[in-house]
Amino acid sequence: MSAVFRARSFVRRFPLFGAVLLAQLLILAALVAASLRPLVSLDVPLDTLTETADGTARVSEPMMLPSGGYRVTVCYGVPKTQESTGALATLDFASAGNPAALRSDTITLTSVYSTVTARLWVGTAVTLDDLTMTVTPAGDGQGNISLQSVTLAEQPVWRLVSLVGWLLLFVAADILLWLFFLGRGRAPRGGWGVPALLAGGILLASLPYFADFLYTGHDLNFHCFRIWAATQAMAEGQFPVRIASGAFNGYGGATPLYYCDFFLYLPALLYNAFLPLQTCYQVYAVLVNAATMLLAYYSFARIGGNRQYGAVAAFCYTLCAYRLTNLLLRASVGEYTAMMFLPLVVLGAWAIARNEHPAPRDWLPLAFGMAGIVQSHLLTTELAAMFLVLFWLACLPVMLRPARLRAALQAAGVAVGLTAWFLLPCVDTLRHEYVMISDIHPAPLQSTGTYLLQLFGFFGRAGGSSGLGTAGDMPLTLGLAGCAALGLALWCCLHRDQWRACAADSFCWRGLRVSLALCLLALWLSSAAFPWDWLANKLPQKIVDLLLKPQFSWRYLAVACVLLGVLAVLGLRLLQAAAPRAARTAAAVLVAAALLYTGSFYCGYAYSQGTMTLIGVETMTAFPYETMGYDYLPAGTDLATFDTVQVTVPDPEVTAQWQPGRTVVCSNPTDAPAEIGLPLLAYRHYTAVDTVTGQVLPLAQDDRHCLALTLPAGYTGTVQVRYAPPLAWRLAEAVTLLTWAGLAFFAVRAFRAHRRRRYFQAVSQQKQEEFVCTTT
Repeated sequence: MSAVFRARSFVRRFPLFGAVLLAQLLILAALVAASLRPLVSLDVPLDTLTETADGTARVSEPMMLPSGGYRVTVCYGVPKTQESTGALATLDFASAGNPAALRSDTITLTSVYSTVTARLWVGTAVTLDDLTMTVTPAGDGQGNISLQSVTLAEQPVWRLVSLVGWLLLFVAADILLWLFFLGRGRAPRGGWGVPALLAGGILLASLPYFADFLYTGHDLNFHCFRIWAATQAMAEGQFPVRIASGAFNGYGGATPLYYCDFFLYLPALLYNAFLPLQTCYQVYAVLVNAATMLLAYYSFARIGGNRQYGAVAAFCYTLCAYRLTNLLLRASVGEYTAMMFLPLVVLGAWAIARNEHPAPRDWLPLAFGMAGIVQSHLLTTELAAMFLVLFWLACLPVMLRPARLRAALQAAGVAVGLTAWFLLPCVDTLRHEYVMISDIHPAPLQSTGTYLLQLFGFFGRAGGSSGLGTAGDMPLTLGLAGCAALGLALWCCLHRDQWRACAADSFCWRGLRVSLALCLLALWLSSAAFPWDWLANKLPQKIVDLLLKPQFSWRYLAVACVLLGVLAVLGLRLLQAAAPRAARTAAAVLVAAALLYTGSFYCGYAYSQGTMTLIGVETMTAFPYETMGYDYLPAGTDLATFDTVQVTVPDPEVTAQWQPGRTVVCSNPTDAPAEIGLPLLAYRHYTAVDTVTGQVLPLAQDDRHCLALTLPAGYTGTVQVRYAPPLAWRLAEAVTLLTWAGLAFFAVRAFRAHRRRRYFQAVSQQKQEEFVCTTT
């Protein structure tokens, strides 16, 4: 009741807030009332299709469709003589009166499928009365396709998702208004500077995602496919996802075994909740930006011992040049997700080396950071591990203490436990599967090195595609803020003797020097000046293969960027001890430098980058084979194999029909076993089981690198092919669950111990006060 009275008094004090809250409640009530209407199902009348004036397409009569999310199901027939495997026709929905209220993709019809599903949305509180469908034959598909039915069925889950979305939007708006009204009276401890800087950095990094389209990126299609594939696999009951069952027209792909999809499960769940695919990606990118800013702030603030300077370093790191290149130009989801955890790794290494007896809060950031990087990007894992070893070698006299070694081993053990569910299957697959990427020797890194003109350019042009040369190249630079942080660290080192008496502590100076040395090493490794080719000719082949794994030498810029954040916060702290006003000025310069580079980058990016829409795709028609991780196909696989989804039967007397759910209805009336080829790639751990008797039928690999099913003589029945991970993989998943359970148990125990300690401290203080009162 007291909370209700406080809310009423707050509304009386600020009537504008009360009016906004009332309007929100009315809107929510209207949305709830609209969601109670019956679901809509619309069959497009195909007999009303009329040719356009130029005769190139057919258009339906105008139809009425209320607001909501709809699944579009298209059934069509293709003559058996059709040989084309490309697009036969396309379907488009449009509204001339209110085009902005309609969201849908072009639906492509091919000879691979006979049924295609897609998604369509009509905006909230909108009813379209002029919805039309246009059928456009494509190429040699003209006249070879016959539509059988086109159905639009409203999905109830979208009503719930839309209502929850509006509710979350109103809650966020109310929180901001509440903070605004409270801020007029009083500010939080420390002022609004840190929250404003953190929120501003998240907003600036996420600006390109507040649009109804996606800016194109080098790997954007591949990672959108990964989200879509995880969605399909999870809808079939896979968890965790091991095989992308919908990939390559249902032949399946082993990409999740090599490239962890753990963090993509969130956008996949959102897509299963009927959000547009591009919205799922946008939500993920914004959340990664927010997590990067907050984790970097936590890490740098603890390293520097100053919240304000930690926020400045986090701001510069989140908006650093290389991260913006990964985030926007390259759309490298794995790499910019891994950069979210790099500050935690730095914090964990720093805290273990600094404290004589590291507590769990000192080594747990290292464990969580390395676990996050492993589940994001294996190449960044290798770089982080290498520099972690170099840091501890530089601090070897400090690290050779039992307590610190024990803390490092605990961090490693927790990291392995958290990632066992992925690491064991990945290592097992790398050892036993021979895929296309196994035949590809790592490319030399010398040709992908950066030049000094690129590396120390204050502003980078938002364009280009690779790290080769400078003309038309993407920005591979430290940026203005990175150069400023590097200059600050160098200036502090040069003037150390003048500040020896007022230095914060000796460990900060040591940390600054070690971080500066490692940062310069990372910059050297990323440049064309590093002798990669010479090392490749001098070192043993196995060591060379390990060194060349990063693929591009400019990947070392990720390590350099997080070390620049460390240099920024340590440099500001040391400068604060000698000249506080100069430190505040330097902090303002770093923030201004990050803002200038970001503004310059966006000016070129927004007007030169292409755009795309990806609303709702439920077949492979939107993803070319080259964007689906074909590196992980069995070595020697011909991509043309996927153009036909059917069972191959060499013996004409044997019959087999492929059906949804990876089942095959087959019959072998002959007196000898018969082998039939299945439209499934021959990865390990597939099993074929008779759906009635439970009999396990043998599987082998045919010359197409697909599965071949052996039917016994006289066999007739239905066989289901399932992917069944081995027991060892399930045990690894159990190890990860037990690790999480153990961490939760110790966290609860530590929280209770902390509360008990505070309680006894309060009781002791109260008794002391009572004793003082009685004695006086």
